[in-house]
Amino acid sequence: MAIWALPADLEQADDALVEAIDAALRAGARRAGSHLACRLGCTECCIGVFDITALDAARLTRGMATLHRSDPGRTRRLVERARVHWESLAPAFPGDRRSGGLAEDEARRAKLFARHADLPCPALDPQTGACELYTWRPLTCRNFGLPVRFGAEVVPPCRLNFTAASAVEVETATVDPDPDDAEGRLLGRLRDSGEPAADTVVAFALARAGDALTP
Repeated sequence: MAIWALPADLEQADDALVEAIDAALRAGARRAGSHLACRLGCTECCIGVFDITALDAARLTRGMATLHRSDPGRTRRLVERARVHWESLAPAFPGDRRSGGLAEDEARRAKLFARHADLPCPALDPQTGACELYTWRPLTCRNFGLPVRFGAEVVPPCRLNFTAASAVEVETATVDPDPDDAEGRLLGRLRDSGEPAADTVVAFALARAGDALTP
């Protein structure tokens, strides 16, 4: 089985997870109303490097295959960006460079991310400012913008949003997208299945997916 190809039952469960999270975020966006500045071409949240889960990587891999069927030229350009991106990350990558698995070392991860904080995501179309894999984007990308609650912690919204909102309005728009940690349970099932389950980065996932699609 190709890397980050989920078993059918986990793929269906991941689809359900994404649908539930997107529904919660849409509801939060409706409550936020005009306090959201998020628009096509606003790419501040698409700059920098961050870790993604194996579920995210599998979703991106599916997205690459879908995009390639409809527009192989676009896929080739995306893969080229991902390969260049990965080449810049690989020398100091804190983990297994062959598998793309990040080490369980938060300090080393943070150092890598800080060093490449100005690097655009390879999925970002530099001409349009659109995500080329928007439907399949990682959960971190989906959760960005609104104030989001994870257990006892609330991650604040994008600095461009809620600039004239009251504390009450921010609280009203706060979203708890995965209150039962369905993502954590799915990752546990993935580890139990024996499939690759380590975190990675977008550039490696897209470059590896591209290896199977483009010469």
